[in-house]
Amino acid sequence: MSPAVPVLLLVAALLLPGAAAAGCAPAFAVVSQGAARLTVLGLTVPAPDRPAPCATIPLAAAPAGVALTADGGTAYVGHPDLGRISVVDLSAGRVVTEIATGGQPFGLALVPDGRLLVSDWSGDALLLLDVAGDRPPQRISVGRAPSAVLVDAARGRAYSIDRDSDAVSVVDLAAPVRIATIAVGQAPFAAALSADGTRLFVANIRSGDLSVVDLAAGLEAARIPVGGMPYGVAVVPGTGEVLVTDQERGRLVRVDGNLGAVVGSVRVGRYPEGVVVQPDGGRAVVANWFSDTVTLVDLRTEATTELPMAAGPRQIATVPAGMLP
Repeated sequence: MSPAVPVLLLVAALLLPGAAAAGCAPAFAVVSQGAARLTVLGLTVPAPDRPAPCATIPLAAAPAGVALTADGGTAYVGHPDLGRISVVDLSAGRVVTEIATGGQPFGLALVPDGRLLVSDWSGDALLLLDVAGDRPPQRISVGRAPSAVLVDAARGRAYSIDRDSDAVSVVDLAAPVRIATIAVGQAPFAAALSADGTRLFVANIRSGDLSVVDLAAGLEAARIPVGGMPYGVAVVPGTGEVLVTDQERGRLVRVDGNLGAVVGSVRVGRYPEGVVVQPDGGRAVVANWFSDTVTLVDLRTEATTELPMAAGPRQIATVPAGMLP
């Protein structure tokens, strides 16, 4: 572990709060819960194919979920312990305002019309907020302890991952109201849509498996054993492969979504949680909560690189390239 220490010191020295590294095209944003920081990872001139830290932005205490606008200019970060959401201007590198929601805002997702969906962990509901306009907030009842929310723009729906109900709530965004409930495994926490948008892959922490939901049929079509504690989920563009983080064993598990089987795994850091994939499908980025790192995984060779992060990196989101100068 000793070689990592000077790297950590170098990153800390180069990245003052709010500073953006010159010549860095941002690609991802990482929320560190312990340090209350948002770290922007991007592609630099010396390493155009490997993400590196571009900027670090101070946040209010105990940040959790994160969502990014389509133009990549703004990040929304939930603070479950504070009952509010930070609005972060990524080009300026600072929080510009806060939205008081009450409850425990945890999972976040943006609707194509610019509204923000927020899962209220303690309120068993989704909040639909018009962050750019003046429409009043709307509250949608879902299952117990919603941990994540996804938007299915093609169907005009959202999916609430209801951890303590062992279910997914299907929400009609036009109404907006819950129109169906789909049973999955035990303690579902995160999910991702298949590349063709026909299936939803749900990671179930307590049952140690991955539910495959047929969205047309509105039911769980299969359950794939993963082992350990599946937590985060991402889909590799164009291949049908599903990536699942395993908190318990420190692995990134590779699942063939078409065959419905585990095809391999890669060792990452301790207690991995959030995972995303580069748009070209070549690399995964994993946030390791207990290691205070992110792991870059080359999905072709399975070579890994660890980058030090501010304490407690848990959630990660993709950032469109070219967002910052």
